[in-house]
Amino acid sequence: MTGKDPNYIPKLEKAIAQKYGAETVDNPRKFWDDAKEQQYIEQSKLTVEKLRKNEAQVEKVETDGFLINKKLLTRDHHRPCPVCVKYSFQPRDDLYMNKFEACFNCYIQYVEGREERWTTGWRPKKEK
Repeated sequence: MTGKDPNYIPKLEKAIAQKYGAETVDNPRKFWDDAKEQQYIEQSKLTVEKLRKNEAQVEKVETDGFLINKKLLTRDHHRPCPVCVKYSFQPRDDLYMNKFEACFNCYIQYVEGREERWTTGWRPKKEK
């Protein structure tokens, strides 16, 4: 421990307290009492009850030997791009699919800067 200041930590705490206030260097246990502990326990119990109720309300359907949330099965995703016919795994493509009916790459290539023409119905010719 040669060359280390033994008063470094107290000096650091003092500087932090001056800059951000005395509460920042206090031990959190100082502000915790039995009443707050009971309140925390009650809030935790209520949270667990809400989670259990939500789990009970979710309908699950058996598909291929697995239980799947029914809401997941009813979602309709048009993942193949109608322009380039490539299947999209990218979440960013959802925005462009919903707004322009094209994936991100097709948006950049055909739509960007020409939105008016795109909305009137123009589409690129399909190549073989």
